[in-house]
Amino acid sequence: MENLKFYPTLTDELLDSAGCKTDKYIFTYFSGSNEFGLKQKGSSTIKLSDPLELWNIERDGITLKKKVSFAYPDQLLGGSGVACRNAEIGICIIWTNYELTQTGCILPESDISTPSGRVCQFVHTFEPGEIKGDLDLSICAYIRKSAADIAPDEVALMNEEGVSVGEIESVVLDFNSTYMEFPIEEFSSDKEPLWWLEMSEWEDPRTIETFTKENLCLYLNPYYSACPMTDGNIKNIDLMIDILTSAYFMIFKALSEEDRKAIRDLEPKDFAPNSICGILSYFVRQCNAVNLRFDSDQSLMKTLQMNIRKMLTEGEEQ
Repeated sequence: MENLKFYPTLTDELLDSAGCKTDKYIFTYFSGSNEFGLKQKGSSTIKLSDPLELWNIERDGITLKKKVSFAYPDQLLGGSGVACRNAEIGICIIWTNYELTQTGCILPESDISTPSGRVCQFVHTFEPGEIKGDLDLSICAYIRKSAADIAPDEVALMNEEGVSVGEIESVVLDFNSTYMEFPIEEFSSDKEPLWWLEMSEWEDPRTIETFTKENLCLYLNPYYSACPMTDGNIKNIDLMIDILTSAYFMIFKALSEEDRKAIRDLEPKDFAPNSICGILSYFVRQCNAVNLRFDSDQSLMKTLQMNIRKMLTEGEEQ
């Protein structure tokens, strides 16, 4: 432990003092020589859609554009910052595609510093077949050039080229609608309840059973006026949150303790694609309102509801 060293990294307060601003991502694709924009919904997890209903990520690829600016970039330097005064901080986007186990680094297309601040413009195209499933995008700061001279108040700062000094922003692009869409069917009948959940007998939810209607399905009954969804449109968001909370709770309880532990400890890529455990592992990692708590049924219900509410209400389609 005596050789273990820590160094300052970016904080929200430091980014605020530096006047850091990140514009919203712009996502497009090309069809022939024409470029078309994609709509996005969500904030921490973004789902993309094409108004023309032509785009396919594996066939057409995707282009991203991003602007990151600093009004007072020097606030990141010196003893109260994350790098020495004579060092240079670089900005990059680290991308990770878990399904294809690929990762890479996107550098700015332009990086301009003026007396009024610093602006980094990113443009990058993922070619068809290069990514699949989902994509993590993390905007990071790193030591681009180390300082030759270190002042006494800078000895605790990182001064090794290529080392990250913190994350500015991160999002997940969800190209696979299975991830965030619960299998739901509408079934109108005066002989059935308002809603119910059906689950098949699962042999191995880690590798065999997929998160699809064949293995689990939430049924909503529009016969009742209180039904929270009609023709795929949510009419009562609060009731929908309560129902989904109960459904996820029942699914988690249907799993063995060993499977629940695996969902918490392993990455989605460690399970079969679209498997029940794989999708739930992904779901757990998108729960960023509060950490899901499995220590008691009451805690699980409470934290599920808080996270599902955030998932269903955050980010409006632009």
